[in-house]
Amino acid sequence: MKRWKLILAAGILVLACVGCGGQEAKPEEQSDNFSAVDIQPVGVPTVEEVEEKNDNYEALEEKQDSGEVEEFARQVKEAVAAKNMEALADLCFYPLAVNDEVIDSKEAFIALESDVIFTEERCAVIETVDVTTLEETMAGVIMGDATPNIIFNSIDGKLGITGIN
Repeated sequence: MKRWKLILAAGILVLACVGCGGQEAKPEEQSDNFSAVDIQPVGVPTVEEVEEKNDNYEALEEKQDSGEVEEFARQVKEAVAAKNMEALADLCFYPLAVNDEVIDSKEAFIALESDVIFTEERCAVIETVDVTTLEETMAGVIMGDATPNIIFNSIDGKLGITGIN
């Protein structure tokens, strides 16, 4: 009986080794298995993401030249000054980043407590923004010098808020 257990254990060990695959690849062999496209550091944008942001940047420049950026910023200021969640929600793109959380829809945005959006500090910062001096960046137009701020951008030819920090 002991012999059968030993043979059974040896058989299981052999099957486990076969199931695990062959030899481990040597470092020089591993480099041949991957291309530069396969290895993407975490947090580094892909080429497509950079190109998309550049496209948004060009669209934003056009809107800046036509005065649309200034007008949109005025609408944001008015909604914040009135602490009007509906009006501000209408100016947003979804999903929307709010204080490092993702808000998926207008309904979810409106369901937020208004004091989450209309903090005393954020309202004061937005009130002091000079809409005539706003400049576009790769992230969009940032209303406010630091946090808190409101960021908007041009997506598919339309301006909309993409972040509230």
